[in-house]
Amino acid sequence: MTIQLVSDEKIAETSSKGNQEKWYDRESGLWYKLDQFGYEALAETTVSTLLEQSNIENDTPFTFVRYRMERLQVHGRERTGCSSKNFLRPGQALITINRLLTSYLGMPLREKLARLPSDKKRIAFLAEATAEFTGLERFPQYLTLVFEVDALFCNDDRHLNNIAVIEQDGKYDYCPIFDNGAGLLSNTQMSQMDIAPPALISALQARPFYTTFTRQMNTARSLYGAQIEMPRLNTEDIRTVLQPILEYYPQRDRGIISERVEMCILTRQKKL
Repeated sequence: MTIQLVSDEKIAETSSKGNQEKWYDRESGLWYKLDQFGYEALAETTVSTLLEQSNIENDTPFTFVRYRMERLQVHGRERTGCSSKNFLRPGQALITINRLLTSYLGMPLREKLARLPSDKKRIAFLAEATAEFTGLERFPQYLTLVFEVDALFCNDDRHLNNIAVIEQDGKYDYCPIFDNGAGLLSNTQMSQMDIAPPALISALQARPFYTTFTRQMNTARSLYGAQIEMPRLNTEDIRTVLQPILEYYPQRDRGIISERVEMCILTRQKKL
């Protein structure tokens, strides 16, 4: 089934990678996102499907957004995208860490972080200042988990507006982990399809601290402990998840997309 999206309901969400086209359908309570630079919808859907095998919702107070693939009719043209349920209940608001701590500090958060002498101190400040301001005592563990997920799936777009909490009437809650669409080398403009995946993976930098995924993750773990538990995945496990998702993409691209996704996960899970 192809879903019709009306242009005057579009919300253009600016991210560090550009403008991500999104629509919210109030009747269904679903957000729809379009592929913009490659196969972001595949990345979102694959990551959320694989995270169902993790310990996140069984052993922690945290959760993650689930995505599914969609055919979308936009401006008279069929596009590929994904959908997810709106996780905000009536009266709730999504507050980014950038906005929250900038208000708390009375100065730009990035300026404060730049004054700190090491990534360890920057991560500790981000985790502990948020916990103090919101009362979310396990926010340091939540932040560590986010960095672990990014490290496993090569998500290099975890800027300070992609980490958030939920606010309602002055009280705060943990936000489901969201926006993993930049992972798995999905941006084929920046991670071109004719370059071997290992070279692309080694060139990636983890955000928000512009270091390696392993260093960022391990620095957080040294402060707050490891959080994620995932079964060891093999090529067949990954291909089983990918097979129905790849059907949304041209036949000519499926093999190389599969190779890139497999290489990301098989390479990075060794570091967990």
